Amino acid sequence: MAADAPTSPRHVPDNPYPEEKETTVYAINRGFCAVIIVIFFALVLTPVVLDHLRRSSHEENGAAYAKRRAFWYEVFSPPSFDPNQPNPEKKKIVSHLRWLERGLDQADYAVAMRQNTQQWLIDKFAEGSQKVYIGWNGWLFYNADLKALTGYGPVKPEPFSVMKDPELAKLPTAAACITEFAAQLKERDIQLLFVPVPLKPMLYSSEVATSLEVKSITHPDAAKFYDSLRQQGVDVLDLTEDFVKFRNTPKNFYFLESTAANRDIARKSFEQTQEKEDAFLLQDTHWTPDAMRMAAEKVADHVKQKYPNAFRPMARTITSADGVYRDSMGDLVKLLDLKNPKSLFGEEEQFLRVVGDGTEDKYAPMVLLGDSFANIFDDPSIGFGDPDAPEKRIRAGFAQHLSLLLNQPLDVIAQNGKGATGVRREFARRHDDQVRGKKLVIWVIAARDVLLSRTAAHQANIEWDVVKFNPNKSPDALETSPVAATSSNIVVEASLSEKSANQDPVGTPYRDALHAAVYDVTSVGEGELAAKQIVGIQWTFKDKVMQPTASFTVGKKYKLTLVPWDGRKELHGLNLQDDTVAFDAPRFYVEKAEEVK
Repeated sequence: MAADAPTSPRHVPDNPYPEEKETTVYAINRGFCAVIIVIFFALVLTPVVLDHLRRSSHEENGAAYAKRRAFWYEVFSPPSFDPNQPNPEKKKIVSHLRWLERGLDQADYAVAMRQNTQQWLIDKFAEGSQKVYIGWNGWLFYNADLKALTGYGPVKPEPFSVMKDPELAKLPTAAACITEFAAQLKERDIQLLFVPVPLKPMLYSSEVATSLEVKSITHPDAAKFYDSLRQQGVDVLDLTEDFVKFRNTPKNFYFLESTAANRDIARKSFEQTQEKEDAFLLQDTHWTPDAMRMAAEKVADHVKQKYPNAFRPMARTITSADGVYRDSMGDLVKLLDLKNPKSLFGEEEQFLRVVGDGTEDKYAPMVLLGDSFANIFDDPSIGFGDPDAPEKRIRAGFAQHLSLLLNQPLDVIAQNGKGATGVRREFARRHDDQVRGKKLVIWVIAARDVLLSRTAAHQANIEWDVVKFNPNKSPDALETSPVAATSSNIVVEASLSEKSANQDPVGTPYRDALHAAVYDVTSVGEGELAAKQIVGIQWTFKDKVMQPTASFTVGKKYKLTLVPWDGRKELHGLNLQDDTVAFDAPRFYVEKAEEVK
């Protein structure tokens, strides 16, 4: 028996193949295993502990950081539910884990490691990130735009194996939401013009892969999808061919005839005739000012031909006011989240044609719904702002130029990253008589929002949902308004009864985001307010940093300093998550907030 006993320890399985035995059988004693485990956890936890110890003595917003944000405090004292999940009844252990994971991702040590690693990868290997693809000749691309050209797309249903989250299958499709919205408008005698904006890689595919020498590329089902919308009564204006033509237009048609005296200048002028117009910015997801102007011209021509009844008489002409040169690094560079982006990328300079006053009117018969394509060159938070007045709107965007070309003011509702549902929800929240006073809705949206499959759209933070219109009439002008006509701030104490979901700062190219919350007013400390319920617009994150109002909890009482939302026009274009349906509640911007103990 002793001769037949195995020579290997009992816990090591015996390899039946003798020729491999020497390279596959290893035995490690328990003590050595314990040492390896201790070293591993020390390497993992040391940066975390040191980071929190360093910050434990600092004060943040008047409260000790160690008490509120220490690592062990977050682990063993999680919130009653995930702050990103507004419904407490849906709390799950996985929500707590994801909440903790997001907090660790935003810790100083994690940010420093991520930024330094990404900087090194770009510098040495021109390797992008999960969100940004680095192409040839300095071109940057949004990965969601690339995914919109392939995959299951807007027509073909995803199999269950691909749709890892079965809840996504219960959400309405883009097609269902668009056709339902068109039907809702038709019921109110309003026409819809749907304008999907072509994406950057559609026109610059050769900068993604040099083997793609084609004029344009799109998703194989794009044409079929747009045709299906047209068959259901939606007027779709596809600008892809117009962008292809623009992209292949020479920047200059004339050149100097070469002589002995001007040979160098003549050569340069001839070379310029070989250069094509730029339809998109080099380091940004958005179009150039010239391409934007071309798109505005095409939309204006279409509106003039098909919707003459949507125009109203104008007492004066809208005119251009000025022209300025402005610089911007590009939203894709910001999305790379580098420690020192200027060492790898330079700013792009563009000439912007600024439009005069009179382009926007909330009571205009034409409505423009849009996303960041409507806001670029107007909203300074996404680039090209005035360094001397960083919050001042630029007034050189799509909405202003479309208004100029139509010589009509527009009722503009444009929100960064919310072109799919957020802007429709904002429009549907208007009083019924205000909505029925409209004649035409022009819906301009990035094509990625409609071409991505459900899973890919969810990963890109694109939300499609059917909106509910407000059935209530607007209050008579002679009646007492629930909001006092005062420019001073209002200070109240109120209980939080409903809160929209927080957006993830890691998953969006935008630096700032807001969300809506419903408060039940218990007392008014300063100012006048007759309403017993309000909708507060408050910060989710600023410059990618989560704000205290993002973690407010339903059921708790807060002291709020309120400013009428209509008085903060400069914030209306920001990314706003609004899941509330409190149609009658007045809307305020939450300027200050603190919990009432």
